[in-house]
Amino acid sequence: MWFAKKTTRADGLLGIETGPEGIALARVQRNPGEAPRLLDCLFRQAAPAEQPALLKRLVAELGLAGVPVNLVLHPATYQMLLLDSPDVPAEELRDALRWRVKDLIPEPIDQVVVDAFTLPEDAYRGRSRMAYCAVLGKGHMQGWLDMLTHAGLKPQSIDVTEMAFRNLGLQAGAEGMNIAVLRLRSSEGLICVQNGADLYMARRIEQGLEHAGDDFATVTLEIQRSLDYFESQLGKGYINRLLLLPAKRNGAATMQALSAGLAVKLQALDLRELFPGQAAAELDEQEQAYCMAAVGAALRQEVR
Repeated sequence: MWFAKKTTRADGLLGIETGPEGIALARVQRNPGEAPRLLDCLFRQAAPAEQPALLKRLVAELGLAGVPVNLVLHPATYQMLLLDSPDVPAEELRDALRWRVKDLIPEPIDQVVVDAFTLPEDAYRGRSRMAYCAVLGKGHMQGWLDMLTHAGLKPQSIDVTEMAFRNLGLQAGAEGMNIAVLRLRSSEGLICVQNGADLYMARRIEQGLEHAGDDFATVTLEIQRSLDYFESQLGKGYINRLLLLPAKRNGAATMQALSAGLAVKLQALDLRELFPGQAAAELDEQEQAYCMAAVGAALRQEVR
């Protein structure tokens, strides 16, 4: 997404997510001809005001000074809009959509930054091409960049959660098949569907685990409707697998309830299986839940 720069990757790429509860950090190293290696993966609790000092301390403790960073935005910090894509070259898409979103957001257009990416050409059965447009406040963006720089890191890019999940799906085997990645939190959820590296759909789930309680019927129905929409409207066939990301609580009960109610193969995504014998080996499900987006950010690859 925003301002991707070319950098050397000898120390790998650091993925960071800051949220209301703390900082998640993951580092992935790629070597030619080898599978990606997860070198660091951790979460530390801290209030937002404490996070700059915490990050600086973690960078010093782990010897990460100068490592390039892909910051993944917490879903509460940005808006994601699905819009008709204008017929312009890729390098002009951002500016073209910037003027389209000015009437769709509450903030003045000069106080936000906008980025966008188009859906694949075969989405929506050849109808109008669509694009996802992310909108972020300039003040928030500058604050995060200052925090990363102050900690001794090299900001390389800023990504959205949807793209971080796309990277997780690709690492989990999405090449050549339709895979959906699902995260359920207390108040909401997110489901993303991809084929290979191409993201076809990203939808927020309005009901979360807190609303579900002991009855997952409403949440399951909303998830199934999203899957049905992909299969019927986007024309890419059925979904081969639905990958459920770890939850901070009640993971086993959620897995059991969804398995019974969804017409798709459901599989728990476990970092210990994606990166056997590496930095995630000792992480329990709750710790993985906090770290998943950061790992997805660290899996980012530059695309020509």
